[in-house]
Amino acid sequence: MTRDGVLTIDKPVGLTSHDVVARIKKSLRAQKVGHTGTLDPFATGVLVLGINQGTKIIPYLDRTEKEYRAVMVLGVGTDTQDTTGTVIETGDASGITRKDLERAMDDFMGEGEQCPPRFSAIKVGGVRLYEFARRGFDVEVSKRPITIYALSLVDFSPPEATFLVTCSPGTYIRTLAVDIGVKLGVPAHLRELKRTRSGPFSLSGAHSLDEVISREDGGWELITSMREAIGDMIEVPINHREMSQVANGGPLIVSDEEEVSVGSTVKLVHEGRLVALARVERNRGVNIKPIKVFQVS
Repeated sequence: MTRDGVLTIDKPVGLTSHDVVARIKKSLRAQKVGHTGTLDPFATGVLVLGINQGTKIIPYLDRTEKEYRAVMVLGVGTDTQDTTGTVIETGDASGITRKDLERAMDDFMGEGEQCPPRFSAIKVGGVRLYEFARRGFDVEVSKRPITIYALSLVDFSPPEATFLVTCSPGTYIRTLAVDIGVKLGVPAHLRELKRTRSGPFSLSGAHSLDEVISREDGGWELITSMREAIGDMIEVPINHREMSQVANGGPLIVSDEEEVSVGSTVKLVHEGRLVALARVERNRGVNIKPIKVFQVS
């Protein structure tokens, strides 16, 4: 059984990402469990978990693009920008057509900026924004760069619109819905949100909480190995002597024939096991410096 790796969960509605982490940690009796890309309690879908040493590769999994299916409501705005909040604004959206909506969405394609919502987990001075919001304080937050790779309208049944979006990590879909509403001249909020993909991890490979917890093995057989989880990263095979050198944090010199580029991150593999992640530097051939070393039993 794989004791370190990645587990993909289809998060149910009503639970926080932390709730899911706690339940999986208990089921697996794991020492460490972490997650990529927080999902709000009202949201569902792909939540990627790092198990034990798998938590070390979370930063490399969280840099990948995300894909969502969302349902927005035009004509009603809430303080949380979603259906869990209090209505703070209403407007007449009856005159908005499908073509109007598609034109507005087109304006958000490509690189842009977005101001994180008041009710979010971003920290300012060590305090999360939603904690300030609950106390009635408004905190100024700088806009952040985002990229919308794809945005398409799936269904328009006024006042609701269902759309698909592929975006960079850190993009808030509820804020996107509100901003689309602003472009149309009406308030808006998100009624439903499902993450359908996070990098290479999709709903087709995700498991329900019940499925994991009900298994006799606690869910261990459902875990993807760390080597497989970062399958798009270039592999550099190393021998036993080099493995010992890497375990002590020592750099390696490999031949110029290795297909690696300076500044990139590669995975060092010995006999099929992931030994370390390393940064490629130039120095007498190719110098590879370990940055994340894993215990190999």
